[in-house]
Amino acid sequence: MSRHLDLQAEFRTEVTVAFSFLFEEAGFTHPVTTESQLFSGTGLLFRGAGLDVEVQLYDGREPEVVTRLEVVGPDGARVRRAALDELYVAAGCGPPQDVPGQAPNRRSTLKRVGQHATALRRLMSRLPGSELSQLIIRHTALRREQ
Repeated sequence: MSRHLDLQAEFRTEVTVAFSFLFEEAGFTHPVTTESQLFSGTGLLFRGAGLDVEVQLYDGREPEVVTRLEVVGPDGARVRRAALDELYVAAGCGPPQDVPGQAPNRRSTLKRVGQHATALRRLMSRLPGSELSQLIIRHTALRREQ
């Protein structure tokens, strides 16, 4: 197995462990693997009632860990999507530096996973699901107006 595939597998394992609070405490499903065709990457998707969380590793020229939250309608249609770092700041949880993305090596990649999990837990403890969904909708609407 190549180092590239080893890191992707290790990333998925680390995400499953670090974000286990989603399926153990918050009612989300166990994660399913996603692949990015546009960028070289892999990810895990946690589905919740009206809200999905996806953690991705883009491991191209500038490796990066990205966590996105997406509002999902009752019919399963994806409504709006926003990055964790933007929502974290918008909710007053802290600065964007708390949710760094750059992951130039294995160590920083796995560290980012933990930082993103900590930030998401903090955000979710501050805003219940419906308020978090409203924040995503407001935040993406503001972004579109700019």
